[in-house]
Amino acid sequence: MINFRRLLRRLLLSLLLVVIVTGIYTSLPRVRAANSIYGRALATSQLLPSAVQDSLHQYLNDPAQHYAAGQQVVALWREQVIFEVGDARQLINCHSARKSIMSLLMGIAQEKGLLHLTETLGDLGIDESRTPLTAQEKTATIRDLLMARSGVYLPAEAETDFAKANRPRRGQYEPGAFFFYNNFDFNVLGAILEKKSGLSIGAFMEKYLAKPLGMQDFAPTNVVYGNPWPVRDDRSDYRVYWMYLSARDLARIGALVAQLGRWQGRQVVGADWIRESTRAYTTELHESMWPFDGYGYLWWLDKDNNTIWADGYGGQFLLIDTSRGLAIAQRNFTGNSLMSAGLFMMRQRPHGGRKHLMHVYDVMKEYIP
Repeated sequence: MINFRRLLRRLLLSLLLVVIVTGIYTSLPRVRAANSIYGRALATSQLLPSAVQDSLHQYLNDPAQHYAAGQQVVALWREQVIFEVGDARQLINCHSARKSIMSLLMGIAQEKGLLHLTETLGDLGIDESRTPLTAQEKTATIRDLLMARSGVYLPAEAETDFAKANRPRRGQYEPGAFFFYNNFDFNVLGAILEKKSGLSIGAFMEKYLAKPLGMQDFAPTNVVYGNPWPVRDDRSDYRVYWMYLSARDLARIGALVAQLGRWQGRQVVGADWIRESTRAYTTELHESMWPFDGYGYLWWLDKDNNTIWADGYGGQFLLIDTSRGLAIAQRNFTGNSLMSAGLFMMRQRPHGGRKHLMHVYDVMKEYIP
């Protein structure tokens, strides 16, 4: 005769074990903070008067402005910190701001002769095992991918709802002919960089960007692959890569661009690449992308204000003004585990947006010599 009490006890214990294991798994951080051995603190400057800094602090802490608690803003003028709010050391997913960083990495790879922008997907052996690319799609070049003009319209990991709803028909446009913000292009660029360099994205980034900049919170493991969710909604062979950076390290990247690729007297990225990659190759954008009116090689452009932007989901922004040598990073924590990322998506707490960063920029630029 079955002992129902014993059976029930075993079921409850099994369920408890599943809950405990699930709780541990979903709470494990994807990246862990650690001070880099090559990190160097930057000097601070009193370029902004104390009254201006107080005014900005008040603005950032005003609930009416919809800034989230723990919001982070770091501003660099050349290579000096002129303003800082929040825990600038916290590692945060850059989301789509990763793409602008990839632009710099691709530029470095080209300058070192590791790749050429005219190489095609066919040349590189890029294909999809489940949905093979057509002969036309294989003619897309690295430059086409950098401009989001590959003409490959296949589902890709971590693509936006807008991309899913507005995807052109397959083969509708030839490579280079039409701008479509497509994660296929961006994810494949990461695979190309790895194939041509023989390094992971994280290792390449550390060697050629993090170390020269003295980034304080970076490690190759800050770059992780794939969404944390157990089920994918695409069939692509090419995984999304996420870059977790602190606000102070992202600001350094902005300051590097603001100085046309120079950092502490060294040309880390060629000035010609900075100019080429931040030129507008697309000038007609959806109205939701205000204030952007141009797109370069993975950089958003605001030509009216002569600024360059990286833009990511959940409030990840980098605003760069090369004429003033100014870079401002604005960050918002979106989770560092399956559980914390899921909670962020459920709550969708307000966070600083482009208009808020524009206000901070408009205030600061009046004091930049």
